[in-house]
Amino acid sequence: MKQRGFTLVEILVALVIISVGMLALGSFYTSMIQQESVAQERIEAVNMAEQLIEDWERTNTPPTPNCTAAQPLVVGTQLKGCTVAVGQGVPVSFDILINERAAQAPLPVSHPNNPSMVVTDSSGVGMYPMLQQADVYGNVIQNSPPVMVRSVKISWIHGTQKPQPVLLTHITRYIQ
Repeated sequence: MKQRGFTLVEILVALVIISVGMLALGSFYTSMIQQESVAQERIEAVNMAEQLIEDWERTNTPPTPNCTAAQPLVVGTQLKGCTVAVGQGVPVSFDILINERAAQAPLPVSHPNNPSMVVTDSSGVGMYPMLQQADVYGNVIQNSPPVMVRSVKISWIHGTQKPQPVLLTHITRYIQ
């Protein structure tokens, strides 16, 4: 008479296979949770950068971030420790750097209409002060406000890693 069933060895082999699969799923789950929290932090950084650019454009003065370090930003100076609650209330400390510079565009070293407006950088490339009281052909525009490039860079640390910072730029006419 033949008996049906599993031997102890077959059961142990099945348990080992199931255990290895469960460990792999657990590792995958842990990795996905960590990536989700980094994504939430990045979304918060993008939202903060967009808000700062919009406030700066609206008021024409360096903005004040909405965080624990609520003080006006200074152009060219990094604000460290701007803490914001992200996701389910987890505090994240962001570092914010804003910059502003005159917009420039690469053009030939000599400009046919106004060669004096071209500035050569250290590599010898001519940089024309784009629309700084002149159009792209070098014709002077009376009472034209300069064109500025404003940028907001937000960086942070997640555990032991430093995610790629968020950098937003905006080109605007600077009206004083």
